[in-house]
Amino acid sequence: MSKMVKYVVVVVALLAFMATMAIAAEFYVVKDPSGKVVVVDKKPDDQKSILRGPFKTKAEAEKAVTAGKAEGAAKKPAKLPESGC
Repeated sequence: MSKMVKYVVVVVALLAFMATMAIAAEFYVVKDPSGKVVVVDKKPDDQKSILRGPFKTKAEAEKAVTAGKAEGAAKKPAKLPESGC
């Protein structure tokens, strides 16, 4: 019976640890000092470098990076015609 109790305690402790790690995971989209946009798994000390976040998964953060690039491309000013209307 002692082995069974040890087994249950180990399983419960392992599950609690995994749940804590899943809750604590946060991902941020930041701009590094060279100007490159990257996804990080820790909140940066420099609040000004955070572009978006926190996200629950890395996939969500990466999706935000690609969406941001697409939005940036759409915000370019339209080229005006060279000859009058």
